[in-house]
Amino acid sequence: MLYQVGPLAFDTFPFSVNAIDRQDAEDYAKHDLLNTRRAYEHEGAGDDCLALSGEFVPYHVGGLSDLELARSLKASGQPQFVMRGDGYPLGWFVIVSVGEKHAELISPEGVGYVVKHEVKLENCGEPGEAAGSGLIATLLSLFG
Repeated sequence: MLYQVGPLAFDTFPFSVNAIDRQDAEDYAKHDLLNTRRAYEHEGAGDDCLALSGEFVPYHVGGLSDLELARSLKASGQPQFVMRGDGYPLGWFVIVSVGEKHAELISPEGVGYVVKHEVKLENCGEPGEAAGSGLIATLLSLFG
């Protein structure tokens, strides 16, 4: 497993990730002062955005069902716990967009032989107690 987003696993196949882009920021309030530089007041964590992109070959190893799972998680609007493959927890994120690009001679069914995807997420902080029970159920389902 390369990344785990709730019940959605990004692995080497069928639904792989070959590029990760993470941008996080801190927020500051700027205060104008006379005869000196502006003062910056730290306000806390800013936006934390994560983009996972890759490609899969649906006619050889599958992956379309994983793409649809990403879309259903996005449509649910529920925060998903994100964990890196080495077990490092990144926190709770919502999926804000799912993109796909079909290439390499589109099949008669309208599906490309190579499908490139990008899943964009934004950190939403702690979702509360109700999400914790869902996370435990999701993790247990991975092992049994």
